[in-house]
Amino acid sequence: MTRSILHTLFVSSLVVALLGGLALIGLQAVGLVVGSQALVVGPNGLFKTILCVAASIAAVAAYLLTHVGSEVKARDDAGATR
Repeated sequence: MTRSILHTLFVSSLVVALLGGLALIGLQAVGLVVGSQALVVGPNGLFKTILCVAASIAAVAAYLLTHVGSEVKARDDAGATR
């Protein structure tokens, strides 16, 4: 149960971080080509903060997933039943 919740949290936050990062870079690239300062520096506010939070959530969830998986494997190796 915990593993499935962590996995869902990891995947969803990773998708938000990666797609948002691509959008951020795309906007800045278009801003550079067009010469628009607003497109280059505009997404650095709340949008960038949301991306950083999503990436941090993905990192913490990935770390916890490695420990939840090893805990189950250790119990299985010891012969404990679920």
